[in-house]
Amino acid sequence: MKTPAVSFDFSEASIRDFAAHPQESLKQLNQQLHASLTQLMSKLRLENAKHTEPGGTHGGNGTHGKHVSRHAHAKHPANHGHSSHSTNLSNPHSTQHLTQRSEVSSGKVDGSTGPTSRATSVDQAAGSTHPQFKPVIRGDEKQSDAQVKNQADFGRLVDRTAREYGLDPNMFRAQLQVESGAFTSGYQSGMRHVGDLDRAPQNNTSLGLGQISQNYLDGGPWSKGGPGDPRLGGQVVTKSEYENSVTIQVRMAAANDALRIADHGGLKQGLSYYVSGNADPSNPSGASYLQKINEAMQNPAVTTPGR
Repeated sequence: MKTPAVSFDFSEASIRDFAAHPQESLKQLNQQLHASLTQLMSKLRLENAKHTEPGGTHGGNGTHGKHVSRHAHAKHPANHGHSSHSTNLSNPHSTQHLTQRSEVSSGKVDGSTGPTSRATSVDQAAGSTHPQFKPVIRGDEKQSDAQVKNQADFGRLVDRTAREYGLDPNMFRAQLQVESGAFTSGYQSGMRHVGDLDRAPQNNTSLGLGQISQNYLDGGPWSKGGPGDPRLGGQVVTKSEYENSVTIQVRMAAANDALRIADHGGLKQGLSYYVSGNADPSNPSGASYLQKINEAMQNPAVTTPGR
């Protein structure tokens, strides 16, 4: 694919003209860059369409009533002995990651304007999964939280966070739905959801939208496999910070996904490890989890809010 070129004139005459008319010159330069970027994005979408299997409709509602978590991801901290720092675990011909970067460059980072996922299964989502690592705490959490006032806002936050960590937005929405009923029961209810109640005596129940175990919080014994991982900035996230911020809860789930996917060889392996502590997707707990995510990915109540 030929990339559209943007030329710049650095002659003395051009520089003098720029100095004499800076606003007009900047406006012309911005128009030229915008036109070239628009042309590039159009070509990228056409190229991406050649390598992206369109999603189908297979029925199923992808939801469940009351989710009671029994996640071994809380029982099995990350295995760094098998760490792989690769961030490209999918089809090498896919250009979706480049398309997303172009969208960011043009200011299209909102879930309502950026590219939406067409994946309707975990298998399809694997093609647009490229784990990326960013800190959970960035200093913008209060501002981000204030922008989430309803389910549509929440959906856009989830989509934006998925892209930040290299995840497929539909898959990530579905995972949060399976974990806490975040879309059908509401994100506020999901934030307060408590699972793994059998571990209450050890103060290690699973909390919130992504059912993160308490041992990952407050610098707990498993935090090095979560926000304390050097790839995420080696941070400590407190229980109070986590419980009171929708942004932090969504980022924690996405960050854990990125670590598991990178360290265990792919999307299905990472999700299986997230829920069961076993990276083999065929283990009963992992297989059941993947099936529930597949079903939720086909549920309009999960995939449409905010888009």
